[in-house]
Amino acid sequence: MAPHQRTRCSAEGANGRAPKKVEVDPTSIVHKDSANLKLPSTTTPGKAGRGAPSSLPVYPTKSPGRRRGIHSKSMDGKGKKERVSQVEEHTVPWIAALTTYFGYAVLILFGYVRDSLEFMMSCLYPSRFPAKAPDGYAPLFHDFQYFYTRRMYWRIQDCFNRPISSAPGAWIDVMNREKSADHSSMSVTEGVTTALNLSSYNYLGFAECDLEMRDEVVHAVRTYGVANCSSRTELGTTEVHRELEECIAGFVGKEAALVIGMGFATNSTVLPAIIGPGGLIISDELNHSSIVNGARGSGAKIKVFKHNSAESLEKILRESISEGQPRTRRPWTKIIVVVEGLYSMEGEICNLKPIVEVCKRYRAYVYVDEAHSIGALGATGRGVLEHCGVEPEDVDIMMGTFTKSFGSVGGYIAGSRELVELLRRVCPGSTHACSMAPGCAKQATLALRMIMGADGTSKGRDKIEQLRRNANMFRVGLERMGCEVLGDMDSPVVPVMLYNPSKIPAFSRECLERKLAVVVVGFPATPLIKSRVRFCLSAAHSEEDLIAALKVVSEVSERVMIKYKWSGKPNVVPQCDLNQNREHLVNVVGEWDAQHFGWRDSLSISSSGRFARGNGDEGSWHVRVEGAKTILRLEWDRWDSEELVLQAPDGDAVASPCPSPRRHVFKGKARIMGETPPLKGTFTLRPKEGRYVCDGGDGQHFKFVRHS
Repeated sequence: MAPHQRTRCSAEGANGRAPKKVEVDPTSIVHKDSANLKLPSTTTPGKAGRGAPSSLPVYPTKSPGRRRGIHSKSMDGKGKKERVSQVEEHTVPWIAALTTYFGYAVLILFGYVRDSLEFMMSCLYPSRFPAKAPDGYAPLFHDFQYFYTRRMYWRIQDCFNRPISSAPGAWIDVMNREKSADHSSMSVTEGVTTALNLSSYNYLGFAECDLEMRDEVVHAVRTYGVANCSSRTELGTTEVHRELEECIAGFVGKEAALVIGMGFATNSTVLPAIIGPGGLIISDELNHSSIVNGARGSGAKIKVFKHNSAESLEKILRESISEGQPRTRRPWTKIIVVVEGLYSMEGEICNLKPIVEVCKRYRAYVYVDEAHSIGALGATGRGVLEHCGVEPEDVDIMMGTFTKSFGSVGGYIAGSRELVELLRRVCPGSTHACSMAPGCAKQATLALRMIMGADGTSKGRDKIEQLRRNANMFRVGLERMGCEVLGDMDSPVVPVMLYNPSKIPAFSRECLERKLAVVVVGFPATPLIKSRVRFCLSAAHSEEDLIAALKVVSEVSERVMIKYKWSGKPNVVPQCDLNQNREHLVNVVGEWDAQHFGWRDSLSISSSGRFARGNGDEGSWHVRVEGAKTILRLEWDRWDSEELVLQAPDGDAVASPCPSPRRHVFKGKARIMGETPPLKGTFTLRPKEGRYVCDGGDGQHFKFVRHS
């Protein structure tokens, strides 16, 4: 669905002309006139709507993409993670844009030729063609919309809405189908195709049957029934629902939570309940259609800021507060900023920390949609807030769903107790819609308990770590083979650009023939020339599954010609060869971007100390990485040597220290020496403006020397 329409920011006078604009400092308005945003009297400056709402019009907000950003992490002096994000708009290569527009032109031309032939045949044989709209009646479909559906979508609809006959786990059984003669419908045939599933939102692998969880879910169904057949405010609330609400509220760090039976309805029914005419919703331009529907249904003014841009948000906030409501120039009753934690169409993580800082400065409410990020991001699965280092009290309303990471259905809203109690009474998703099925509520509760470790095991934490490894490994492999990959590291959604509409069915069908199930996306879900394939990773995937999938994708990409960034190198799946008998290196996460070093073959990482020196000598370990493009991260529990050598096959060593003793920029061949060998620590090498920055861990300092 298209993003919100942009609206005029300037107010108009009674005569239809814009009144003279008065230059006002919005910051002074926010701090000196708290009534401007209708905040409670208990709210202090700089707090984004803290405090209980004193009346119905006062409360806070929240949000489930399409552009590329740069996401990196660093370690500050206290060891806390900070997210530094620089948004870059994804630009379409001119050759891809040219061929895409040409492809659409050919499709439209042949479509109109077919329409002309069909019209002539209908004149000759009218009984063989269905009657159109009666005279005097408007057509049910817009002309171009119907044309696009008939001549484009119908011809490739076998690539969409594929039915399956199994649980959406790591592997699925895709039911075979065939088209009708006019391509208008599909019918199921005999047989299934068992394929590796890279298309389902099953981030933590809970979609597959767990015997321990199954017994408790079955017990809940036998106790409370398959469905409640009633709303939450009538007979649809059971002990299972109360348990789930307490569990999710404690998990995300809020006072209370409200569970709603449908994820889409959570956004579309909550937003109209917390804001109305006289209010202002400022929405990210790539927000999900459920947010768009909810914002439009609220009757509030809607403005859109540039994707993930805190600067664009601040500009709109300043203008909106200065100008007030259109025509009357009265202050807004409240301002709500709505963002998503993870944009599922782009695989990008929200630039949340700067956005929250801007909202606190102007005292706007923050509404975060964690449909795709809850359970999938953060060390403990607590979503984008944990990933970006934002405290739960800095976000007023947190929304999420149980469909992506928890293997269930429905959604939730978490916030202050007063807000949640108000929503129970006025939100249509609570007062009118059927409540969440008891069995599904129990499944979500058990998944949450496993993630939090309340079941006494580390299964939940292992799933989160496995998902992160799988996502980063798969992203690295796609970039390595030359595909145009969108999104950020750690994102379980990995989009790859196709551009040309003819490549949508080609890629999907070729993958399915090779037992790989993928999701392809095109217009109108994406811009016209930004068609893509969207890979969804899961903790249920094994390393062998993903390596096999990368080989299939590489083969199909060659055939479909979507390796827009191919450098001419052999397309080899990235591999790490590590001697596990040594105590030095515990784990290697990610790989190295060799392009910044000007060499193509490989990178050797070796240690020296009590063992013999050298890359191949007995007693030493080394890692060889076939030139990949991403981050190298090393973690160790013990480091007995005095130095760690990073050696490129060729090139001169260059070392230029940054002002900070813990951050160095270097290119070429270099040696990193630790002043004090640590017993435990981490250092990260990450790209920064075409160079690399080294961050030492646990207070360790590193220096660079020339390596002969």
